[in-house]
Amino acid sequence: MKHKSNLIRMFLLTLKLSKKFYIFSLIKAIIMAGKAVLGVYGLALIITQLANGNIIDAMIYAAVIVVAEVILRYLELSLTTYTEIENDKVQNEVTVLISEKLMNVEYKYLEDPTYLDTSDKAKFAVEDFDALNIVMKNSVNLLTYFITICSLITVIILFNPIILIIIFISVTLHFFVSRKANKKQAIMHKNIGPISRRNRYYSGVINDVKYQKDFRMYPISKLIYESFYHYLSETKKIYKKYFNYMGNFEMIYIVINYLQIFAIYSFVAYISITQNLGVGAYILLTASAMRVASTIDQFTNCFIDIKRNIILLKPVFEILDMEDSITISTNGLVCKSLESLEFKNVTFKYPGTDKNVLNDVSFMIKKGDKVSIVGFNGAGKTTIVKLLSRFYTLNQGEILWNGVNINDYNYESYIGQISAVFQDFKLFAYSISKNVDLLESNREHIKNSLCEVGLKEKIESLPNGIDTLLSKEFSENGTDLSGGEKQKVAIARAMCQDTSLAILDEPTSALDPLSEAEIYENFNDLVENKTTIYISHRMSSSKFVDRIIVLENGKVIANDSHDKLVLLKEDLYYKLWSAQANYYI
Repeated sequence: MKHKSNLIRMFLLTLKLSKKFYIFSLIKAIIMAGKAVLGVYGLALIITQLANGNIIDAMIYAAVIVVAEVILRYLELSLTTYTEIENDKVQNEVTVLISEKLMNVEYKYLEDPTYLDTSDKAKFAVEDFDALNIVMKNSVNLLTYFITICSLITVIILFNPIILIIIFISVTLHFFVSRKANKKQAIMHKNIGPISRRNRYYSGVINDVKYQKDFRMYPISKLIYESFYHYLSETKKIYKKYFNYMGNFEMIYIVINYLQIFAIYSFVAYISITQNLGVGAYILLTASAMRVASTIDQFTNCFIDIKRNIILLKPVFEILDMEDSITISTNGLVCKSLESLEFKNVTFKYPGTDKNVLNDVSFMIKKGDKVSIVGFNGAGKTTIVKLLSRFYTLNQGEILWNGVNINDYNYESYIGQISAVFQDFKLFAYSISKNVDLLESNREHIKNSLCEVGLKEKIESLPNGIDTLLSKEFSENGTDLSGGEKQKVAIARAMCQDTSLAILDEPTSALDPLSEAEIYENFNDLVENKTTIYISHRMSSSKFVDRIIVLENGKVIANDSHDKLVLLKEDLYYKLWSAQANYYI
Protein backbone atom coordinates (compact mmCIF):
# COMPACT_ATOMS: atom_id res chain seq x y z
CA MET A 1 0.00 0.00 0.00
CA LYS A 2 2.92 2.28 0.80
CA HIS A 3 4.52 1.71 -2.62
CA LYS A 4 1.22 2.46 -4.34
CA SER A 5 1.02 5.64 -2.29
CA ASN A 6 4.50 6.59 -3.42
CA LEU A 7 3.58 5.80 -7.04
CA ILE A 8 0.57 8.10 -6.81
CA ARG A 9 2.69 10.76 -5.15
CA MET A 10 5.32 10.51 -7.87
CA PHE A 11 2.60 10.82 -10.52
CA LEU A 12 1.08 13.89 -8.82
CA LEU A 13 4.51 15.45 -8.31
CA THR A 14 5.62 14.97 -11.92
CA LEU A 15 2.18 16.02 -13.19
CA LYS A 16 2.51 19.25 -11.22
CA LEU A 17 5.97 19.86 -12.68
CA SER A 18 4.94 19.12 -16.28
CA LYS A 19 1.41 18.53 -17.53
CA LYS A 20 2.77 18.66 -21.09
CA PHE A 21 4.76 15.48 -20.49
CA TYR A 22 1.60 13.47 -19.84
CA ILE A 23 -0.36 15.11 -22.66
CA PHE A 24 2.40 14.33 -25.18
CA SER A 25 2.80 10.86 -23.66
CA LEU A 26 -0.90 10.03 -24.07
CA ILE A 27 -0.89 11.06 -27.74
CA LYS A 28 2.35 9.16 -28.31
CA ALA A 29 0.91 6.04 -26.63
CA ILE A 30 -2.14 6.10 -28.93
CA ILE A 31 0.08 6.50 -32.01
CA MET A 32 2.43 3.67 -30.98
CA ALA A 33 -0.50 1.38 -30.22
CA GLY A 34 -1.98 2.32 -33.59
CA LYS A 35 1.27 1.32 -35.30
CA ALA A 36 1.22 -2.07 -33.58
CA VAL A 37 -2.38 -2.77 -34.56
CA LEU A 38 -1.81 -1.51 -38.10
CA GLY A 39 1.16 -3.85 -38.48
CA VAL A 40 -0.84 -6.91 -37.42
CA TYR A 41 -4.02 -6.20 -39.38
CA GLY A 42 -2.17 -4.78 -42.38
CA LEU A 43 0.01 -7.86 -42.86
CA ALA A 44 -2.99 -10.18 -42.57
CA LEU A 45 -4.93 -8.05 -45.08
CA ILE A 46 -2.10 -8.08 -47.65
CA ILE A 47 -1.54 -11.85 -47.29
CA THR A 48 -5.28 -12.49 -47.72
CA GLN A 49 -5.40 -10.46 -50.95
CA LEU A 50 -2.32 -12.24 -52.30
CA ALA A 51 -3.78 -15.65 -51.40
CA ASN A 52 -6.95 -14.74 -53.31
CA GLY A 53 -4.92 -13.58 -56.33
CA ASN A 54 -5.80 -9.88 -55.91
CA ILE A 55 -2.30 -8.57 -56.54
CA ILE A 56 -3.37 -5.01 -57.42
CA ASP A 57 -5.49 -4.73 -54.26
CA ALA A 58 -2.61 -6.14 -52.22
CA MET A 59 -0.25 -3.50 -53.65
CA ILE A 60 -2.75 -0.71 -52.94
CA TYR A 61 -3.19 -1.93 -49.36
CA ALA A 62 0.59 -2.18 -48.96
CA ALA A 63 1.07 1.39 -50.25
CA VAL A 64 -1.62 2.77 -47.92
CA ILE A 65 -0.12 0.92 -44.95
CA VAL A 66 3.40 2.16 -45.73
CA VAL A 67 2.18 5.78 -46.00
CA ALA A 68 0.27 5.40 -42.73
CA GLU A 69 3.37 3.87 -41.07
CA VAL A 70 5.53 6.79 -42.27
CA ILE A 71 3.05 9.37 -40.95
CA LEU A 72 2.71 7.59 -37.60
CA ARG A 73 6.49 7.20 -37.35
CA TYR A 74 7.00 10.92 -38.00
CA LEU A 75 4.45 11.81 -35.34
CA GLU A 76 6.06 9.34 -32.93
CA LEU A 77 9.53 10.85 -33.42
CA SER A 78 8.21 14.39 -33.00
CA LEU A 79 6.36 13.51 -29.82
CA THR A 80 9.40 11.59 -28.53
CA THR A 81 11.44 14.79 -28.83
CA TYR A 82 8.83 16.79 -26.93
CA THR A 83 8.42 14.16 -24.21
CA GLU A 84 12.20 13.89 -23.79
CA ILE A 85 12.45 17.65 -23.33
CA GLU A 86 9.69 17.63 -20.73
CA ASN A 87 11.18 14.53 -19.09
CA ASP A 88 14.55 16.26 -18.72
CA LYS A 89 12.79 19.29 -17.29
CA VAL A 90 11.06 17.14 -14.66
CA GLN A 91 14.32 15.31 -13.83
CA ASN A 92 16.12 18.60 -13.25
CA GLU A 93 13.30 20.11 -11.21
CA VAL A 94 13.03 17.02 -8.98
CA THR A 95 16.80 17.18 -8.44
CA VAL A 96 16.41 20.85 -7.49
CA LEU A 97 13.58 19.95 -5.09
CA ILE A 98 15.79 17.36 -3.39
CA SER A 99 18.68 19.83 -3.19
CA GLU A 100 16.45 22.55 -1.73
CA LYS A 101 15.09 20.09 0.79
CA LEU A 102 18.61 19.06 1.81
CA MET A 103 19.44 22.73 2.34
CA ASN A 104 16.36 23.36 4.46
CA VAL A 105 16.24 20.37 6.83
CA GLU A 106 17.29 20.70 10.44
CA TYR A 107 21.07 21.10 10.66
CA LYS A 108 21.30 18.12 13.01
CA TYR A 109 20.51 15.80 10.11
CA LEU A 110 23.59 17.01 8.25
CA GLU A 111 25.73 15.41 10.96
CA ASP A 112 23.63 12.22 11.22
CA PRO A 113 25.09 9.16 9.39
CA THR A 114 21.62 7.59 8.99
CA TYR A 115 20.33 10.71 7.30
CA LEU A 116 23.44 10.98 5.14
CA ASP A 117 22.95 7.37 4.00
CA THR A 118 19.31 8.14 3.12
CA SER A 119 20.41 11.23 1.23
CA ASP A 120 23.04 9.26 -0.65
CA LYS A 121 20.51 6.51 -1.52
CA ALA A 122 18.17 9.17 -2.89
CA LYS A 123 20.92 10.62 -5.09
CA PHE A 124 22.06 7.12 -6.05
CA ALA A 125 18.53 6.17 -7.15
CA VAL A 126 18.00 9.32 -9.23
CA GLU A 127 21.51 9.77 -10.66
CA ASP A 128 23.04 6.27 -10.86
CA PHE A 129 20.00 4.01 -11.21
CA ASP A 130 18.06 6.61 -13.22
CA ALA A 131 14.98 5.44 -11.30
CA LEU A 132 12.83 8.53 -11.85
CA ASN A 133 13.53 8.53 -15.58
CA ILE A 134 12.66 4.82 -15.76
CA VAL A 135 9.37 5.35 -13.90
CA MET A 136 8.32 8.19 -16.18
CA LYS A 137 9.25 6.42 -19.43
CA ASN A 138 7.66 3.18 -18.30
CA SER A 139 4.47 5.07 -17.46
CA VAL A 140 4.24 5.98 -21.15
CA ASN A 141 5.04 2.39 -22.18
CA LEU A 142 2.42 1.06 -19.76
CA LEU A 143 -0.25 3.17 -21.42
CA THR A 144 0.91 2.10 -24.89
CA TYR A 145 0.82 -1.58 -24.00
CA PHE A 146 -2.62 -1.28 -22.42
CA ILE A 147 -4.13 0.30 -25.55
CA THR A 148 -2.41 -2.29 -27.79
CA ILE A 149 -3.71 -5.22 -25.71
CA CYS A 150 -7.26 -3.89 -25.70
CA SER A 151 -7.14 -3.41 -29.49
CA LEU A 152 -5.93 -6.94 -30.34
CA ILE A 153 -7.43 -9.13 -27.67
CA THR A 154 -10.91 -8.95 -29.29
CA VAL A 155 -9.61 -10.79 -32.36
CA ILE A 156 -8.29 -13.66 -30.25
CA ILE A 157 -11.51 -13.98 -28.22
CA LEU A 158 -13.56 -14.20 -31.42
CA PHE A 159 -11.38 -17.03 -32.80
CA ASN A 160 -10.59 -19.11 -29.72
CA PRO A 161 -10.25 -17.94 -26.08
CA ILE A 162 -8.00 -20.95 -25.25
CA ILE A 163 -5.13 -18.93 -26.75
CA LEU A 164 -5.64 -16.42 -23.94
CA ILE A 165 -5.21 -19.21 -21.38
CA ILE A 166 -1.82 -20.10 -22.92
CA ILE A 167 -0.85 -16.43 -22.82
CA PHE A 168 -2.07 -16.08 -19.22
CA ILE A 169 0.02 -19.07 -18.03
CA SER A 170 3.12 -17.66 -19.71
CA VAL A 171 2.60 -14.15 -18.32
CA THR A 172 1.96 -15.52 -14.82
CA LEU A 173 5.28 -17.38 -14.90
CA HIS A 174 6.98 -14.20 -16.09
CA PHE A 175 5.35 -12.24 -13.29
CA PHE A 176 6.64 -14.51 -10.53
CA VAL A 177 10.14 -14.56 -11.98
CA SER A 178 10.14 -10.75 -12.28
CA ARG A 179 8.86 -10.42 -8.74
CA LYS A 180 11.74 -12.53 -7.48
CA ALA A 181 14.20 -10.42 -9.48
CA ASN A 182 12.61 -7.28 -8.06
CA LYS A 183 13.30 -8.43 -4.49
CA LYS A 184 16.92 -9.15 -5.35
CA GLN A 185 17.39 -5.64 -6.74
CA ALA A 186 15.80 -4.07 -3.65
CA ILE A 187 18.22 -6.00 -1.40
CA MET A 188 21.16 -4.95 -3.57
CA HIS A 189 20.14 -1.29 -3.42
CA LYS A 190 19.78 -1.45 0.36
CA ASN A 191 23.23 -2.98 0.78
CA ILE A 192 25.07 -0.73 -1.65
CA GLY A 193 23.96 2.65 -0.23
CA PRO A 194 26.45 3.03 2.68
CA ILE A 195 29.25 1.37 0.66
CA SER A 196 28.62 3.67 -2.29
CA ARG A 197 28.81 6.76 -0.06
CA ARG A 198 32.21 5.71 1.24
CA ASN A 199 33.44 4.75 -2.21
CA ARG A 200 32.42 8.16 -3.56
CA TYR A 201 34.22 9.89 -0.71
CA TYR A 202 37.54 8.12 -1.35
CA SER A 203 37.12 8.53 -5.11
CA GLY A 204 36.56 12.25 -4.58
CA VAL A 205 39.64 12.53 -2.38
CA ILE A 206 41.81 10.74 -4.95
CA ASN A 207 40.63 13.02 -7.76
CA ASP A 208 40.70 16.28 -5.77
CA VAL A 209 43.78 18.37 -6.57
CA LYS A 210 43.92 19.91 -3.09
CA TYR A 211 44.92 16.57 -1.56
CA GLN A 212 47.76 15.86 -3.97
CA LYS A 213 50.49 17.65 -1.98
CA ASP A 214 49.69 15.59 1.10
CA PHE A 215 49.70 12.42 -1.01
CA ARG A 216 53.20 13.21 -2.20
CA MET A 217 54.56 14.10 1.23
CA TYR A 218 52.95 11.49 3.46
CA PRO A 219 52.12 7.78 3.24
CA ILE A 220 48.43 8.62 3.60
CA SER A 221 47.94 8.05 -0.13
CA LYS A 222 48.50 4.32 0.34
CA LEU A 223 45.79 4.15 2.98
CA ILE A 224 43.39 6.22 0.85
CA TYR A 225 43.95 3.99 -2.18
CA GLU A 226 43.51 0.87 -0.05
CA SER A 227 40.22 2.23 1.31
CA PHE A 228 39.10 3.23 -2.19
CA TYR A 229 39.89 -0.17 -3.67
CA HIS A 230 38.34 -1.94 -0.69
CA TYR A 231 34.98 -0.21 -1.14
CA LEU A 232 35.27 -0.45 -4.92
CA SER A 233 35.81 -4.20 -4.50
CA GLU A 234 32.81 -4.43 -2.17
CA THR A 235 30.72 -2.54 -4.74
CA LYS A 236 31.87 -4.91 -7.50
CA LYS A 237 31.01 -7.95 -5.37
CA ILE A 238 27.47 -6.70 -4.81
CA TYR A 239 27.01 -5.90 -8.50
CA LYS A 240 28.54 -9.22 -9.58
CA LYS A 241 26.21 -11.17 -7.31
CA TYR A 242 23.27 -9.10 -8.51
CA PHE A 243 24.04 -9.52 -12.23
CA ASN A 244 24.57 -13.27 -11.74
CA TYR A 245 21.07 -13.45 -10.29
CA MET A 246 19.72 -11.32 -13.11
CA GLY A 247 21.44 -13.58 -15.67
CA ASN A 248 19.71 -16.62 -14.21
CA PHE A 249 16.35 -14.85 -14.26
CA GLU A 250 16.96 -13.78 -17.86
CA MET A 251 17.61 -17.39 -18.86
CA ILE A 252 14.31 -18.44 -17.26
CA TYR A 253 12.56 -15.64 -19.20
CA ILE A 254 14.00 -16.96 -22.48
CA VAL A 255 12.89 -20.54 -21.77
CA ILE A 256 9.36 -19.37 -20.92
CA ASN A 257 9.22 -17.27 -24.10
CA TYR A 258 10.22 -20.16 -26.36
CA LEU A 259 7.70 -22.48 -24.70
CA GLN A 260 5.04 -19.80 -25.20
CA ILE A 261 5.92 -19.40 -28.90
CA PHE A 262 5.84 -23.16 -29.45
CA ALA A 263 2.47 -23.52 -27.68
CA ILE A 264 0.81 -20.63 -29.57
CA TYR A 265 2.04 -21.63 -33.04
CA SER A 266 1.14 -25.26 -32.45
CA PHE A 267 -2.36 -24.49 -31.21
CA VAL A 268 -3.12 -21.93 -33.94
CA ALA A 269 -1.86 -24.38 -36.56
CA TYR A 270 -4.14 -27.04 -35.11
CA ILE A 271 -7.30 -24.89 -35.17
CA SER A 272 -6.37 -23.52 -38.61
CA ILE A 273 -6.32 -27.08 -39.99
CA THR A 274 -9.38 -28.35 -38.11
CA GLN A 275 -11.47 -25.24 -38.83
CA ASN A 276 -10.12 -24.73 -42.37
CA LEU A 277 -8.95 -21.16 -41.74
CA GLY A 278 -7.32 -19.27 -44.57
CA VAL A 279 -3.71 -18.11 -44.68
CA GLY A 280 -4.72 -14.52 -43.84
CA ALA A 281 -6.69 -15.61 -40.80
CA TYR A 282 -3.77 -17.79 -39.68
CA ILE A 283 -1.36 -14.84 -40.03
CA LEU A 284 -3.80 -12.50 -38.25
CA LEU A 285 -4.39 -14.94 -35.39
CA THR A 286 -0.74 -15.90 -34.81
CA ALA A 287 0.46 -12.28 -35.14
CA SER A 288 -2.26 -11.04 -32.78
CA ALA A 289 -1.60 -13.82 -30.28
CA MET A 290 2.17 -13.26 -30.31
CA ARG A 291 1.77 -9.49 -30.14
CA VAL A 292 -0.71 -9.73 -27.25
CA ALA A 293 1.51 -12.25 -25.43
CA SER A 294 4.63 -10.11 -25.81
CA THR A 295 2.72 -6.92 -24.98
CA ILE A 296 1.15 -8.41 -21.84
CA ASP A 297 4.60 -9.63 -20.87
CA GLN A 298 6.03 -6.14 -21.50
CA PHE A 299 3.12 -4.61 -19.60
CA THR A 300 3.81 -6.87 -16.61
CA ASN A 301 7.55 -6.24 -16.69
CA CYS A 302 6.90 -2.55 -17.10
CA PHE A 303 4.61 -2.50 -14.08
CA ILE A 304 7.14 -4.48 -12.00
CA ASP A 305 9.92 -2.20 -13.18
CA ILE A 306 7.91 0.83 -12.09
CA LYS A 307 7.22 -0.78 -8.72
CA ARG A 308 10.90 -1.72 -8.32
CA ASN A 309 12.08 1.80 -9.10
CA ILE A 310 9.43 3.33 -6.86
CA ILE A 311 11.00 1.24 -4.07
CA LEU A 312 14.40 2.63 -5.08
CA LEU A 313 12.90 6.13 -4.92
CA LYS A 314 11.67 5.57 -1.37
CA PRO A 315 14.62 7.55 0.08
CA VAL A 316 13.58 10.48 -2.12
CA PHE A 317 10.16 10.53 -0.44
CA GLU A 318 11.80 10.14 2.96
CA ILE A 319 13.87 13.24 2.22
CA LEU A 320 10.88 15.20 0.89
CA ASP A 321 8.76 14.15 3.89
CA MET A 322 11.25 15.48 6.44
CA GLU A 323 10.14 18.56 8.30
CA ASP A 324 11.73 21.79 7.20
CA SER A 325 14.05 23.43 9.66
CA ILE A 326 12.51 25.96 12.00
CA THR A 327 15.08 28.35 10.56
CA ILE A 328 13.16 28.78 7.30
CA SER A 329 9.94 29.78 9.05
CA THR A 330 8.66 33.18 7.98
CA ASN A 331 6.79 33.61 11.28
CA GLY A 332 8.12 35.38 14.34
CA LEU A 333 9.17 38.77 15.61
CA VAL A 334 11.34 41.24 13.75
CA CYS A 335 14.83 41.13 15.26
CA LYS A 336 16.41 44.50 16.01
CA SER A 337 20.06 45.41 16.59
CA LEU A 338 21.69 43.71 19.54
CA GLU A 339 21.42 45.42 22.89
CA SER A 340 22.04 42.34 25.01
CA LEU A 341 22.74 38.64 24.47
CA GLU A 342 22.25 36.16 27.29
CA PHE A 343 22.89 32.46 27.63
CA LYS A 344 20.60 31.44 30.48
CA ASN A 345 21.19 28.01 32.07
CA VAL A 346 21.88 26.45 28.67
CA THR A 347 22.38 22.67 28.58
CA PHE A 348 22.87 20.89 25.28
CA LYS A 349 23.88 17.52 23.89
CA TYR A 350 24.03 16.53 20.25
CA PRO A 351 21.20 14.29 18.96
CA GLY A 352 21.95 10.60 19.35
CA THR A 353 24.53 11.18 22.10
CA ASP A 354 24.34 10.91 25.88
CA LYS A 355 27.03 13.38 26.93
CA ASN A 356 26.20 17.02 27.51
CA VAL A 357 28.48 19.33 25.53
CA LEU A 358 27.27 22.36 27.49
CA ASN A 359 26.20 22.16 31.14
CA ASP A 360 24.13 24.95 32.67
CA VAL A 361 26.05 27.66 30.78
CA SER A 362 25.15 31.24 31.63
CA PHE A 363 26.71 34.53 30.59
CA MET A 364 25.68 37.98 29.40
CA ILE A 365 27.10 40.09 26.56
CA LYS A 366 26.17 43.74 26.16
CA LYS A 367 26.05 45.90 23.05
CA GLY A 368 29.53 46.80 21.86
CA ASP A 369 31.30 44.16 23.96
CA LYS A 370 34.31 42.38 22.51
CA VAL A 371 34.34 38.93 24.10
CA SER A 372 36.72 36.00 23.66
CA ILE A 373 35.64 32.44 24.48
CA VAL A 374 38.59 30.14 25.21
CA GLY A 375 39.13 26.58 26.36
CA PHE A 376 40.49 23.20 25.37
CA ASN A 377 39.22 21.24 22.34
CA GLY A 378 35.79 19.81 23.07
CA ALA A 379 35.02 22.39 25.75
CA GLY A 380 31.93 23.53 23.80
CA LYS A 381 33.20 26.71 22.12
CA THR A 382 32.05 25.94 18.55
CA THR A 383 28.81 24.49 19.92
CA ILE A 384 27.98 27.96 21.26
CA VAL A 385 28.35 29.30 17.70
CA LYS A 386 26.01 26.61 16.33
CA LEU A 387 23.40 27.34 18.97
CA LEU A 388 23.61 31.09 18.35
CA SER A 389 23.14 30.38 14.63
CA ARG A 390 20.03 28.30 15.47
CA PHE A 391 21.48 25.16 13.91
CA TYR A 392 20.25 23.16 16.89
CA THR A 393 17.52 23.39 19.51
CA LEU A 394 18.48 23.57 23.18
CA ASN A 395 17.77 20.72 25.58
CA GLN A 396 17.42 23.10 28.53
CA GLY A 397 17.64 26.81 29.17
CA GLU A 398 17.32 29.58 26.62
CA ILE A 399 19.30 32.11 24.62
CA LEU A 400 17.92 35.62 24.87
CA TRP A 401 18.47 38.38 22.31
CA ASN A 402 17.37 41.71 23.79
CA GLY A 403 15.53 39.69 26.43
CA VAL A 404 13.59 37.59 23.88
CA ASN A 405 14.18 33.90 23.11
CA ILE A 406 16.03 33.73 19.77
CA ASN A 407 13.55 31.12 18.47
CA ASP A 408 10.74 33.67 18.78
CA TYR A 409 12.32 35.80 16.04
CA ASN A 410 11.72 35.40 12.33
CA TYR A 411 14.80 33.51 11.17
CA GLU A 412 15.70 35.76 8.23
CA SER A 413 15.34 38.80 10.45
CA TYR A 414 17.40 37.20 13.23
CA ILE A 415 20.22 35.80 11.11
CA GLY A 416 20.41 39.13 9.30
CA GLN A 417 21.81 40.58 12.53
CA ILE A 418 24.71 38.09 12.64
CA SER A 419 27.83 37.70 10.52
CA ALA A 420 30.23 34.84 11.12
CA VAL A 421 33.55 33.34 10.10
CA PHE A 422 33.36 29.58 10.70
CA GLN A 423 36.31 27.27 11.20
CA ASP A 424 35.45 25.48 7.97
CA PHE A 425 34.40 28.57 6.02
CA LYS A 426 33.85 28.20 2.27
CA LEU A 427 34.59 30.48 -0.66
CA PHE A 428 32.96 29.98 -4.03
CA ALA A 429 33.93 30.16 -7.71
CA TYR A 430 32.61 33.70 -8.05
CA SER A 431 34.47 36.99 -8.05
CA ILE A 432 36.25 38.14 -4.90
CA SER A 433 33.69 40.92 -4.69
CA LYS A 434 30.73 38.52 -4.75
CA ASN A 435 32.40 36.31 -2.15
CA VAL A 436 32.49 39.31 0.18
CA ASP A 437 29.00 40.59 -0.66
CA LEU A 438 26.83 38.58 -3.04
CA LEU A 439 24.67 41.62 -3.87
CA GLU A 440 27.72 43.88 -4.29
CA SER A 441 25.58 46.68 -2.88
CA ASN A 442 28.55 48.90 -2.01
CA ARG A 443 31.69 48.09 -3.99
CA GLU A 444 33.71 50.80 -2.25
CA HIS A 445 32.88 49.27 1.12
CA ILE A 446 33.91 45.85 -0.23
CA LYS A 447 37.29 47.24 -1.33
CA ASN A 448 37.81 48.93 2.04
CA SER A 449 36.97 45.72 3.90
CA LEU A 450 39.48 43.76 1.82
CA CYS A 451 42.15 46.41 2.37
CA GLU A 452 41.54 46.45 6.13
CA VAL A 453 42.20 42.70 6.37
CA GLY A 454 45.50 43.13 4.54
CA LEU A 455 44.59 42.23 0.94
CA LYS A 456 45.25 45.64 -0.63
CA GLU A 457 48.46 44.63 -2.44
CA LYS A 458 47.01 41.29 -3.51
CA ILE A 459 43.91 42.89 -5.01
CA GLU A 460 45.98 45.49 -6.84
CA SER A 461 48.18 42.76 -8.33
CA LEU A 462 45.21 40.96 -9.89
CA PRO A 463 44.26 41.87 -13.51
CA ASN A 464 40.57 42.31 -12.66
CA GLY A 465 40.94 43.49 -9.08
CA ILE A 466 37.99 42.56 -6.89
CA ASP A 467 36.22 41.18 -9.98
CA THR A 468 38.83 38.41 -10.29
CA LEU A 469 37.27 34.95 -10.19
CA LEU A 470 38.28 32.84 -7.19
CA SER A 471 39.04 29.81 -9.37
CA LYS A 472 41.11 28.96 -12.40
CA GLU A 473 38.70 26.21 -13.33
CA PHE A 474 36.40 28.54 -15.27
CA SER A 475 38.74 31.35 -16.27
CA GLU A 476 42.42 31.72 -17.13
CA ASN A 477 42.35 35.09 -15.35
CA GLY A 478 41.06 33.49 -12.15
CA THR A 479 43.23 33.16 -9.07
CA ASP A 480 43.95 30.55 -6.43
CA LEU A 481 44.48 32.30 -3.09
CA SER A 482 46.60 30.89 -0.31
CA GLY A 483 44.94 29.55 2.83
CA GLY A 484 45.70 32.75 4.74
CA GLU A 485 44.40 34.95 1.92
CA LYS A 486 41.19 32.94 1.76
CA GLN A 487 40.74 33.41 5.49
CA LYS A 488 41.19 37.15 5.07
CA VAL A 489 38.43 37.18 2.42
CA ALA A 490 36.19 35.27 4.85
CA ILE A 491 36.92 37.83 7.59
CA ALA A 492 36.20 40.68 5.15
CA ARG A 493 32.89 39.00 4.26
CA ALA A 494 31.85 38.89 7.91
CA MET A 495 32.95 42.45 8.58
CA CYS A 496 31.34 43.86 5.43
CA GLN A 497 27.84 42.79 6.42
CA ASP A 498 25.55 45.31 8.05
CA THR A 499 25.04 43.30 11.25
CA SER A 500 25.14 44.04 14.97
CA LEU A 501 26.92 40.81 16.06
CA ALA A 502 30.07 39.30 14.56
CA ILE A 503 31.13 35.75 15.46
CA LEU A 504 34.70 34.81 14.61
CA ASP A 505 35.45 31.11 15.11
CA GLU A 506 39.22 30.59 14.78
CA PRO A 507 39.43 33.62 12.43
CA THR A 508 43.23 33.73 12.17
CA SER A 509 44.13 30.03 12.27
CA ALA A 510 45.57 30.10 8.72
CA LEU A 511 47.36 33.44 9.08
CA ASP A 512 51.06 33.96 9.72
CA PRO A 513 52.02 35.99 12.84
CA LEU A 514 52.55 39.24 10.90
CA SER A 515 49.18 38.96 9.14
CA GLU A 516 47.52 38.08 12.44
CA ALA A 517 49.12 41.10 14.12
CA GLU A 518 47.94 43.30 11.24
CA ILE A 519 44.37 42.03 11.61
CA TYR A 520 44.40 42.68 15.36
CA GLU A 521 45.94 46.14 14.98
CA ASN A 522 43.05 47.07 12.69
CA PHE A 523 40.56 45.17 14.80
CA ASN A 524 38.55 48.13 16.02
CA ASP A 525 38.31 49.56 12.49
CA LEU A 526 37.27 46.14 11.17
CA VAL A 527 34.48 45.38 13.62
CA GLU A 528 33.42 49.05 13.85
CA ASN A 529 30.50 49.17 16.31
CA LYS A 530 29.66 45.46 16.10
CA THR A 531 29.40 43.37 19.22
CA THR A 532 32.01 40.66 18.66
CA ILE A 533 32.50 37.12 19.93
CA TYR A 534 35.93 35.58 19.38
CA ILE A 535 36.52 31.85 19.60
CA SER A 536 40.13 30.85 19.30
CA HIS A 537 42.86 28.53 20.49
CA ARG A 538 45.30 31.41 20.05
CA MET A 539 45.42 33.66 23.07
CA SER A 540 46.50 36.72 21.05
CA SER A 541 42.91 37.97 20.93
CA SER A 542 42.83 38.14 24.74
CA LYS A 543 44.84 41.36 24.84
CA PHE A 544 42.32 43.57 23.07
CA VAL A 545 38.92 42.08 24.02
CA ASP A 546 36.89 43.48 26.90
CA ARG A 547 36.17 40.17 28.53
CA ILE A 548 37.11 36.49 28.36
CA ILE A 549 34.79 33.55 29.00
CA VAL A 550 36.68 30.38 29.93
CA LEU A 551 35.04 27.02 29.21
CA GLU A 552 36.04 23.67 30.64
CA ASN A 553 34.07 20.44 30.16
CA GLY A 554 31.07 22.39 28.92
CA LYS A 555 30.93 24.75 31.90
CA VAL A 556 31.82 28.41 32.37
CA ILE A 557 34.60 28.45 34.96
CA ALA A 558 35.67 32.07 34.54
CA ASN A 559 34.26 35.29 33.05
CA ASP A 560 36.38 38.40 33.43
CA SER A 561 38.99 40.65 31.78
CA HIS A 562 42.43 39.44 30.76
CA ASP A 563 44.17 41.62 33.34
CA LYS A 564 42.18 40.04 36.17
CA LEU A 565 42.19 36.45 34.93
CA VAL A 566 45.93 36.38 34.36
CA LEU A 567 46.45 37.07 38.08
CA LEU A 568 44.74 33.78 39.00
CA LYS A 569 47.80 31.61 38.53
CA GLU A 570 46.11 28.37 39.61
CA ASP A 571 43.29 28.67 37.12
CA LEU A 572 42.97 27.31 33.57
CA TYR A 573 43.17 30.69 31.85
CA TYR A 574 46.57 31.49 33.33
CA LYS A 575 47.87 28.10 32.11
CA LEU A 576 46.51 28.70 28.62
CA TRP A 577 47.98 32.19 28.51
CA SER A 578 51.33 31.17 29.92
CA ALA A 579 51.70 28.38 27.38
CA GLN A 580 51.55 30.95 24.55
CA ALA A 581 52.60 34.16 26.30
CA ASN A 582 56.09 34.23 24.85
CA TYR A 583 54.55 34.65 21.38
CA TYR A 584 52.64 37.79 22.36
CA ILE A 585 54.90 39.55 24.88
